[in-house]
Amino acid sequence: MNTIVEITDMLGIDYYYVSATFDGNKLVLKKPEGVFTKRVEYSIKLSEVRDICARDERGIECLTFFYDRNWYTFNDYGNNLVTCLKERFA
Repeated sequence: MNTIVEITDMLGIDYYYVSATFDGNKLVLKKPEGVFTKRVEYSIKLSEVRDICARDERGIECLTFFYDRNWYTFNDYGNNLVTCLKERFA
């Protein structure tokens, strides 16, 4: 599924358009390197995710979690990724 992920670290907030897939117990976020963009690839072990927060913001489902010193936020723009993540974390 393609989606936009917001990643917050100690330096600030970055937004990436990525392909999100599940590989066993991992959530893999990939964005291929382009001419003007850097390559993005994160492999998130679902068993090590902490502080999961699901909420509704103005009718849009959101899911935020903490992993490896970063906050990851996903908004459901019709691709049901948030629902899929909730099922994986349940």
